[in-house]
Amino acid sequence: MPTAMQMQSISGIITQVRVTSGDIPPPLVGASTTVIDDRVFVFGGCLVSSHKVTNHMYVLDLKSFVWTRHIPSPDSDELPSPRYFHSANVYNNSWIVIFGGIACSASSGQGLCVLNSIALFDTTKMAWKCPTIQPSLFSPMPRYAPLAAINQDKLIVIGGQDLNNNYVNEINVFDLQSLEWIQSKPFEKQAGAYRAVAVTTPPGTRLPVVLKDGLDGKGNNDEGDCVRNNNKTDNDLTHRASLVRQYSQSLQATPEHCPVYVYSNYEFADVKRELHLISTSLSSSPSTIIEDCSSFITGSTMPPGLRFPTGYTLGHHLVLAGTFLSAEAQSYSIWALDLDTLTWSRIETGPVFGSGSWNRGVLHMQTNRFLVLGNRDRNLLEDYNHRHMNFEHVATVDLEAFGVYRLPKPTCSTLAQEMGLTLLNEPAVSDFQIITRENHRIPVNSAVLRQRWPYFAELICHSAPVEEGAASGDNRTSGQSTKSVLFPYPYPVVVALLQFIYTDNLLTAQQYQPHILSQLLLLADMYDLRRLRELVTHALHQMLNMSTAPLIFETAALSHQTSLQIRALKMMIAAKRVIQQQQQQQQQQQERLPSPPTTPQQQPQRSRSEPSTQELPSSPQRQRASSIINNIGLLRPFTLRKQSGERT
Repeated sequence: MPTAMQMQSISGIITQVRVTSGDIPPPLVGASTTVIDDRVFVFGGCLVSSHKVTNHMYVLDLKSFVWTRHIPSPDSDELPSPRYFHSANVYNNSWIVIFGGIACSASSGQGLCVLNSIALFDTTKMAWKCPTIQPSLFSPMPRYAPLAAINQDKLIVIGGQDLNNNYVNEINVFDLQSLEWIQSKPFEKQAGAYRAVAVTTPPGTRLPVVLKDGLDGKGNNDEGDCVRNNNKTDNDLTHRASLVRQYSQSLQATPEHCPVYVYSNYEFADVKRELHLISTSLSSSPSTIIEDCSSFITGSTMPPGLRFPTGYTLGHHLVLAGTFLSAEAQSYSIWALDLDTLTWSRIETGPVFGSGSWNRGVLHMQTNRFLVLGNRDRNLLEDYNHRHMNFEHVATVDLEAFGVYRLPKPTCSTLAQEMGLTLLNEPAVSDFQIITRENHRIPVNSAVLRQRWPYFAELICHSAPVEEGAASGDNRTSGQSTKSVLFPYPYPVVVALLQFIYTDNLLTAQQYQPHILSQLLLLADMYDLRRLRELVTHALHQMLNMSTAPLIFETAALSHQTSLQIRALKMMIAAKRVIQQQQQQQQQQQERLPSPPTTPQQQPQRSRSEPSTQELPSSPQRQRASSIINNIGLLRPFTLRKQSGERT
């Protein structure tokens, strides 16, 4: 079908495969992968060929897709001991924190031991730091395959397994500033890297209202720990999608705590899924609250059992990926959990992961893309049975095309934004005028515009603005004259642009109109206003629906926002499909209606101006959506309508 062919071509844009070169890491077992800026770091692991445990560091440049093996400088600290199945987390976007893992041991009967040591890798200096940590009551048990997440300046370690493969049921907190263990709490769940992930919610992330009491520390929490099991009731289902805070507030607010989501799946023959939210107080009186959110997960589809999953938070979504194995299929699968509504959706990546051996996924937050390392020429099941990781190919998946993307960061307080609007509406502090296409004059402060709009500053330097006093022949001095410049755009668009320049944000009702946002996105692309582009793209993502999709598609195409364009295109294809289904249902209903026999005398005369039921036109909105979809070549090539006396 044409629609299926079109969706296949879209998936080819969403998912692309790159071949790597350079010092490609050999096949490894239990190596860690992390991303900082435009580099992927692979550390440790056990060599598949020789079963030797390593402490090598490999770095992939995501601009050139060239691997290099890092050789530490002589002044670097001693390298951490070789290990595999350890945890690795990014701290302050410049450090990689390594914890635990399996290492070789001559004193052990098995020749192996598990670790509880910490190692730090400085990615700016490319040097190791292995601090000596004093034992304490909060020191963790040695373990491998732990879950770990970083919250502010704290490393939170959850679960893992000991040398006998027993699960470690505790949570430990390590202070990355003082380099000491400061908390230890029980966690009566079996959590490990084989079946679970732990991710920190970034500041400003919205959370369902059903969790509000636990996150605020309300309720019975006398001993500092609170484990809640929420049972699904009608009231819970009704309020499940409610939010703790509205979007405009969450974008600007910084919560006191950044809770950690722990998602686990097990019993893969009949998959069981659990979702816990761990809120750890980092104050002088530490406490831990564990919320069981499992019963609130919703969605028409759920993730299958994923082995060795990886998880990340991006915007208001938790991105989950892992290896899916069944008797019918073996593939790498990617899913997204909406943290507002706890609803799962699948990331449709096309046929790429249906073949080959794709083993480990990492998030490249700067580009809203998910990177999957592997080898497209190997067999996934065979490599999985040997825990074999490959690094010859990288598949990139555009998550923004599914509405999963990094949110704009707040740059100033709400008070500062209100002061900016007040300044814009105060003519007494203006010394310049912007003339719109309708010849409306808007008084502005030129210093503000020069500071925040580079194009305006360049324009003022290289041109001589019109002085109203000179143009009208007044005898006013140059100090009293008012300068102006013509900006040939509609008045509402110019006002919306000035409101952004004065506030560095989109916050007025006038700005949040689809046609205004479309014009602002074009201006942002034309004048390279990156902050405005980011804000407007986010706003258009939020208001994308069947009625706005054609406008957003056209605007995104003109402003080079490919991800937004793809998402709008998919919405238009879905709208076309809905229209076709409705038309088929109407036709089937009409065919089922019996037609009574009529004689020529009884047959009613139909007026020429009165259309039959089948001839009734569809709504203008449907006609516009169908027309745009057809014109962009989704269903048939563009053809001219045949008119009287004309040939097609």
